[in-house]
Amino acid sequence: MSATEPRPKRVFLVGLMGAGKSTVGIALAALLGCKYLDNDVLLEQQARASLQELATAGRQALHEQESRQLRALFDISGPFVAGVAASVADRADDMALMVAAGRVVYLRATPATLAQRVGGGEGRPWLADDPLPLLESMFAARDRAFRSVDHVVDTDGRDSEEIAAELAARLVAEE
Repeated sequence: MSATEPRPKRVFLVGLMGAGKSTVGIALAALLGCKYLDNDVLLEQQARASLQELATAGRQALHEQESRQLRALFDISGPFVAGVAASVADRADDMALMVAAGRVVYLRATPATLAQRVGGGEGRPWLADDPLPLLESMFAARDRAFRSVDHVVDTDGRDSEEIAAELAARLVAEE
């Protein structure tokens, strides 16, 4: 994509852990010629602690930190693609702010696919040896909120490069 072609200023990728926010986000940012920002990485850098360490304060405390980090993204000038923590689905105001600030894409995958992708859940708080029950619960609680965004893309059985190319074409066509 050349600098003269239209491109979205801000793209926020949402979805549950394992949906592909990082892999699709990196590929999409490359296609759009912009930077990729990972909300989790930025939060760990800002807090100087891993998500696992931050999670020891409890789910609510971690989700509040994730919300603050999301809001910090609004101060960054675009263009960029950002992978956002799944907990934003629990906060209608965070979802509304993202929709107002840019394009929001829900990378949707079934709980079975998510469980396969997260494996043992290394570096992901609260995942047990069998992540499927937690992922099913999270999917049931958050899918409806995530479906209210600009684009919903099913990622089951799809390559991240293919998804990124599809999204780039859709997003550029909207500009």
